[in-house]
Amino acid sequence: MTKGKKVKPTQPPSFQESISLENIGKFIKARRTQQRLSTNDCAMLCGISAYTLNKIENGFEGVRLNTLLQIMEALGMEMNMKDWGSDE
Repeated sequence: MTKGKKVKPTQPPSFQESISLENIGKFIKARRTQQRLSTNDCAMLCGISAYTLNKIENGFEGVRLNTLLQIMEALGMEMNMKDWGSDE
């Protein structure tokens, strides 16, 4: 891990909010910071650039789905979908 300032954990957005690139980015940032990973360390772990990770965490459009999934896998995250016909 690189030396530098300490990583302060952030809270994820509410699970009640609708899914958006911005909220996915917030969840990824919350997971990264709760694991005390710097942007550079996390990017290295995920096999992407720190610039790309920063764009994702800030909800910029134009992010590839496979990149999001790659980050989520590296951070131990899952995304679940439910049957659109269910009332739950």
